[in-house]
Amino acid sequence: MKKILKWIGIVVLCLIVIVVAAALILAGKYNKLADKTYTANPPELPVPTDSASIARGAIIAASICSGCHGGDFSGTPFFDEPKIAQVPAPNITKGGRTASYTTKDWIRTIRYGVKPDSHGLFIMPSKDMGKMSDADLMSLIAYMQTVPSNDKTWPDPTFTFMSKVMAGAGLFGALYHAEEIDLTDYSPRTAPEMSTSPEYGAYVVGFHGCKSCHGDQLNGFKSPDPVSPPGANITPGGNLGKWDLAAFTNTLRSGTTPEGVEMDPKFMPWTAIGLMSDMEIEAVYNYLKSLPALPDDETVVKYKEKQK
Repeated sequence: MKKILKWIGIVVLCLIVIVVAAALILAGKYNKLADKTYTANPPELPVPTDSASIARGAIIAASICSGCHGGDFSGTPFFDEPKIAQVPAPNITKGGRTASYTTKDWIRTIRYGVKPDSHGLFIMPSKDMGKMSDADLMSLIAYMQTVPSNDKTWPDPTFTFMSKVMAGAGLFGALYHAEEIDLTDYSPRTAPEMSTSPEYGAYVVGFHGCKSCHGDQLNGFKSPDPVSPPGANITPGGNLGKWDLAAFTNTLRSGTTPEGVEMDPKFMPWTAIGLMSDMEIEAVYNYLKSLPALPDDETVVKYKEKQK
């Protein structure tokens, strides 16, 4: 009996050692990724100064950037789960993170997810924003350079040991988009003609990152974010199939669906997305309505079953 207990103790101890070693390796993997530097040397594009371009940049900034950085772009708490991590979105006005940014720094940051110091940007959706046309990108940069300076400061991000282990294991998905972007692709980006066409709607959906939450087929997806619900099916196979343009527009601007569901802005940033122009919203609607009517993704089905 003593021999059996002895061997059980040895096995348990070995398992504990293996688990601890694996955790240290995974946490180290995340730390290594956080310290990694990247090379991105895109060409410097001209910054427009005309009022139409700056107005276009204001719409893009409001509908994308404000969702994380706040309406005045001075930053927000963004992700605040002390048991996992506390990650503020920084102040990106001239009084904050971008104070010394050159035009090339802006391009490198937005399109390639790389900071001026060559480190990757944490949870910066550059893989999606990089799909913006050169004209839209430079309009956004032109507008951001006109935003009033704000001196609000935020603490550095903090992570628990377990969150680093989870990040190292890939459970949070791609935290540094620079890992997935071709940092040598400096080819010009263009966009379809601005209109309410499905083609233009597909372009808007692309650089707004809708597929990051709703899936590649837009029929639902569970993002790696451990606290978020799955993104809904937004093909005609979901509730969208029953909505007209007015209902779709009202959903994005009020945060409440025709079915009476109130969308949580922490997970569906309707307060920002709803600031798209009427033309963009109609284009997105026309694009989504042109898609095949797909059934809910399995992750959405399982989530709905749990909510019953």
